Amino acid sequence: MAGIIRIINRIKLSNIGLVYSYVYLDKTSYKLDDVLYDLQGNRFRIKSFALIRRMDSEATDYLKGGDLTLENLDGADVSGSILLKEKGPINFIFCNHPLYPRKVDEDYQEEYQTAGLNHPCALFSYEDLESGKLSLYGECVTGLTIYRGWMMKPQLYRLFYDKLKEKGIILINTPEEYEKYHMLPGWYEDFKEDTAESVWDNDNTVESAILLTTNLEGSYIVKDYVKSRKHEWHDACFIPQIKDKANAEKIIKNFITRQDDSLIGGVVLRKFENLKSIGYHEKSGMPISEEYRAFAFAGKVIVIDGYWTNEEKLNLSIEELKWIDKCAGMLKSNFATIDLARREDGKLIIMELGDGQVSGLQQIDVNRFYDAFQNIMK
Repeated sequence: MAGIIRIINRIKLSNIGLVYSYVYLDKTSYKLDDVLYDLQGNRFRIKSFALIRRMDSEATDYLKGGDLTLENLDGADVSGSILLKEKGPINFIFCNHPLYPRKVDEDYQEEYQTAGLNHPCALFSYEDLESGKLSLYGECVTGLTIYRGWMMKPQLYRLFYDKLKEKGIILINTPEEYEKYHMLPGWYEDFKEDTAESVWDNDNTVESAILLTTNLEGSYIVKDYVKSRKHEWHDACFIPQIKDKANAEKIIKNFITRQDDSLIGGVVLRKFENLKSIGYHEKSGMPISEEYRAFAFAGKVIVIDGYWTNEEKLNLSIEELKWIDKCAGMLKSNFATIDLARREDGKLIIMELGDGQVSGLQQIDVNRFYDAFQNIMK
């Protein structure tokens, strides 16, 4: 799939209309009247170019860019931040097996096999990447690609993105987009009215975390910018009363100690929400609630299901589905997840947002998931 443009800004001018600032992601050339496709398959004709100009620092790693205007051919605005010169299947890249480089990591075997039915699929060595080296296996792919695999710290993802780009492989999300939705401080401000109240620091010490509790009261969850230890619910996650300083300090210390080098960013305290319970985890005792995971692609929900249980029929009203779609439209990422839960009072809230490339399917059927991409890019 050659010919990829990334939109970095949209400006509406009264005498021109909507102007798209863009950067090229490969060496494909474009001319007036070329037809481009967005990530939902909508068509747009190039109406005009501005002079190629020096881009700001956000785009210094790209080849060149400028501004253009588009004629909408299908009655829809541009979805996502990618425009393609050719329509076709998106590539996928998975972690390989640490002992057998040409085999997929066994935890992604089913996804790899299913994706491979309709999409080119490559493999890479996660272990080599951690050493600064990109080792590729499987099919030779170029163009727009989605990673499906283990979480990466933002600096490792940036290395991954840059190394792949040198090979002509363009990941769906930039390093900036990945970090924004992988780490709570990146997305919290945009969605704070619809999620649990949160405070955080950028330190990893118990002393710094305890300072966060000064004006708080009630029950809280302790986590880092990315993950909690929810399966150690009672001694490294849930703080029943934040004003009980001795117990709060013990739980926070347990969390920091057990996260060790896996602690990302800093400590986060999120107000505990009373959710509609559907039971308790059989091993950890963690309460299990009515929760959902939605994957959003180019600002639209492509698949959603129960987080803990497979739902033959989602317990979501038409109004709630519209609200979830609205949240998806607010995302500044081409591929992200929205985790939702129902409070005891019946209201849906956002529990977490995440980068879609490193989010597990939970109860979503693997065929439904990959069919969604097949249907979009036909």
